Amino acid sequence: MLKHICYLLLFIPFFLRAQYPAQPSNYITDEAGVMSAEQQNELNTKLRAFEDSSSNQIFVYITASLNGADLQSLSQEIFHNWKIGKEGKNNGVLIAVFVDDRKFRIQTGYGMEGVLPDLLTKRIQDEYMRPYFKEKDYYSGINAGIDQLIYFSKHEYKPEETAVNSEEAWPAWMSWVLGYAFNFIFLVLYIRNVLRPKKFSKKQKNKKQTGNVAKVIFITIAVILALFPCVGAIILFFMFIATSNINFSSGGSYSGSTYDSSSSWSSSDSSSSWSSSDSSSSFDGGGGGDSGGGGSSSDW
Repeated sequence: MLKHICYLLLFIPFFLRAQYPAQPSNYITDEAGVMSAEQQNELNTKLRAFEDSSSNQIFVYITASLNGADLQSLSQEIFHNWKIGKEGKNNGVLIAVFVDDRKFRIQTGYGMEGVLPDLLTKRIQDEYMRPYFKEKDYYSGINAGIDQLIYFSKHEYKPEETAVNSEEAWPAWMSWVLGYAFNFIFLVLYIRNVLRPKKFSKKQKNKKQTGNVAKVIFITIAVILALFPCVGAIILFFMFIATSNINFSSGGSYSGSTYDSSSSWSSSDSSSSWSSSDSSSSFDGGGGGDSGGGGSSSDW
């Protein structure tokens, strides 16, 4: 007798596991009875029109409890067994709601992850569905969630940038002004240093023409660098230091410390990327899509 009881206890979790229909009878499956027939028909009509116009499928499954099952695993299992989405496109979405557990999940197919990333589905749950669920208005919450899913499946989602207090933030134009101010200062110092008279011997005077060509080349480079704020100012500063020891008029002979002409300055550019139809029409169920690729979970 004890042996049979042990076997029974062993298999109880399998009987308590959340059960769901092998196939959905329509886009909306409400086993918890939280929506009226009229509300279900309205949503079924909307989802039928959405599939007809886009081929994307959105299914809703509402039941009482998970019965101890894992929310994500069960949602993905339902998604897979119902074959939500079109075969080859995997463009399906499942909204699974467990009323007694106060938990719900949006499960997306691989083909919908681009337009409905996890960050977006989580936002839809928390901002558009949860407030209604807290008031036990499940129809309004699901309807709001469906509307958002339909909208963003047709429009690219761009995460909103965090708002910054304009009084505390450093104005972007100020950075440019300061950058060009430093460039102007170092450019003037550099050109003045290059053009200032230098004492040189008679032999060096014969090479004055070559020195003038060097002046023109280096000044041209300096003017070009001055067009790039910050980075240009840094390079101009080092050029100013270096040319203070170069006698351009001497045709390439140096006085003071040695200048290594093979040395170069490189600036690393850390660029950031800124990268209706009738509900009574025939219902074919899932279109053969594969397992859900992503999604998000929430509660209320």
